Amino acid sequence: MKAILYKAQRDTPLEEVPVPELGPGEALIAVEACGLCGTDIVKIEGATRKPPVHLGHELAGRIAQLGAGVKRFKKGDRVVVAHHVPCFECHYCRRGQESMCREFKNTNLDPGGFAQFTRVSARHVEHVMLPIPAKLGYAQAAMTEPLACCLRNVRRMNLQEGDCAAIIGLGFIGVMTAQLLQRAGVTVVGVDLDPTRVRFAQKLGIEHAYTGREGRMDQILASVTEARGADALIFTAGTPELVIEKLSWLRDGGIVNVFASFHPNPIARLDLNAIYHRELTFMSSYSPEVKDLKDALSLIAKGEIDVSSYTRDAFPLSDFAEAMRQVRGREVLKAILLPQKVGAEAAR
Repeated sequence: MKAILYKAQRDTPLEEVPVPELGPGEALIAVEACGLCGTDIVKIEGATRKPPVHLGHELAGRIAQLGAGVKRFKKGDRVVVAHHVPCFECHYCRRGQESMCREFKNTNLDPGGFAQFTRVSARHVEHVMLPIPAKLGYAQAAMTEPLACCLRNVRRMNLQEGDCAAIIGLGFIGVMTAQLLQRAGVTVVGVDLDPTRVRFAQKLGIEHAYTGREGRMDQILASVTEARGADALIFTAGTPELVIEKLSWLRDGGIVNVFASFHPNPIARLDLNAIYHRELTFMSSYSPEVKDLKDALSLIAKGEIDVSSYTRDAFPLSDFAEAMRQVRGREVLKAILLPQKVGAEAAR
């Protein structure tokens, strides 16, 4: 089969590799669509891990083969599958922190979603492989995992109807987060330096989306919050310095939500006295729980969250480098890889 392999920093060739062999309870998925996530780019460009590195985790496909003992699925079923699975029994799992579970961090797909086939462990099959509802396409279903990440983050912030959230960064994750918040009755004020992304957010119904160059952000936030400031300040992009600078946008008692990794320099110098006296809460969210995956797939299937705008830019696996370039260059908001299509075949 064809697969994108991580060899070294910025070295991810498309190579011919053996199709993984299955054990009892496992499944072999023919990957039909896999989203390119920012964390994939960080792994590839940041050289933060030694090979082999699993690439591609926003995937949907069909079951090509099943190991002995699998009862809930059959060959040909269309499924989405998460790349990590928790133990459900440890201290973290019992407290709703499945993404901190040691088992969660140790599990993955073999070799990942940027391959024509990927092996799914028995634990994955049992807990995090979900059937795709009828009439839902593979690319739309592949948005389940990123939407689930946003869903858990929104759920943990516990904002109320009538609250205001300021989002720094209107990329794929920022806009999807805004959609969920507005669905819950939260007023969203979004900021991105890229006018194209601001216009995209506005087309999706995010009324208060700006580049910040207007010089009116303090005024705008004051007008929609009765001069209190935002109830939550969500960073899906930016720099450590920006986090410190924009704390003035937050009301006393508000939430600073870090919903992105910061590269290459993640260090910020915080005034702890200001945090103490203002009773600010710092929180983050890394990855979804199993219930978030199920809820996200349901929201997509019912059309309650429209993900069609994120699935328009698709690339054959042989154009992986071009997909990376266009995402990094902000030419596309989201890139979808089609592992069953190689080269010119993808255009047909």
